[in-house]
Amino acid sequence: MSEIKSVYIENVKYCVDNGINKLIMFIKDEKSILEVKSYLEGNEIEIELIAITFPANEKMYVLDEDDELSEFVPGAADGNKIRCILKENKIPLVSSALPFEGIVIPGDNFNPYKIIEQTLNMVNPGLPNLVQALLVATDSGLVVPKERVLVMNAGLAIDVLSTNTRFLFHPEEGMQINKVIHIYK
Repeated sequence: MSEIKSVYIENVKYCVDNGINKLIMFIKDEKSILEVKSYLEGNEIEIELIAITFPANEKMYVLDEDDELSEFVPGAADGNKIRCILKENKIPLVSSALPFEGIVIPGDNFNPYKIIEQTLNMVNPGLPNLVQALLVATDSGLVVPKERVLVMNAGLAIDVLSTNTRFLFHPEEGMQINKVIHIYK
């Protein structure tokens, strides 16, 4: 296994120092979460890992070097391979549509959730992804509302009190971001 990124070690230490027992990671493949799992085991740290990814087999698109649109499916969303790897390592994987994503209707671009996504994006481009990962983990029952967790990807981490999608902005039951841990460019 390759060397773990120092940001992941910092995030684990933050969890330990702040009594956070669950770490949610938004993943594209299994590499980063298995590195964190190995680090936890090697240091006898008991933090539950939860992996969140795109819907199973959902196609993504990227512009290649010739400005041609290429279609691909992220590794973590590609069938059962990574799900089986994570299951062997006792890491739950939730593949889900992200709550802020609209339904694709050709010729129509209206999605009220885009306002939320764009607002969070003004703070950091990774923030909408982390908030949605939290909502997916809570909606699926792996995290309970008002539970303090750390949510991270490769470039950002947030210390947050969880909520489900319906109560995102509720005055008492809504999400509360306690701290933005890392912002990387």
